[in-house]
Amino acid sequence: MGSYLYASPSFLSGAARLLDFGNTYDTYNQTVTGSQADSLGLLWDWAAVGDDLWQSIDTYQGARTEQSHRPAEKAQAELVTR
Repeated sequence: MGSYLYASPSFLSGAARLLDFGNTYDTYNQTVTGSQADSLGLLWDWAAVGDDLWQSIDTYQGARTEQSHRPAEKAQAELVTR
C-alpha cells in the first residue's frame, strides 16, 4: 500500500549489493520536499489504520451474523441453561 518512499529489494539487488563497496547502488524513491514525504507517510499510516478498522468491523459483523442465524431451539436451550 504505502511503499512509495521505500526501496523494493529483490534477490538480485541483494546479491548485487554484496559487490557494491561504494554504496552506489542505493537509490530510493524521493519527494520534492521533506514535508511532502511526511505527508505521504502520514497518509499511508492513516490508510493502514482505516483498513485495520474496516477489517475489525467486518469480523465483528460476521460474528454477530453467525449468532443471529442460530436455530431457535439452540438459542432457547442456551437461555434456559444461563
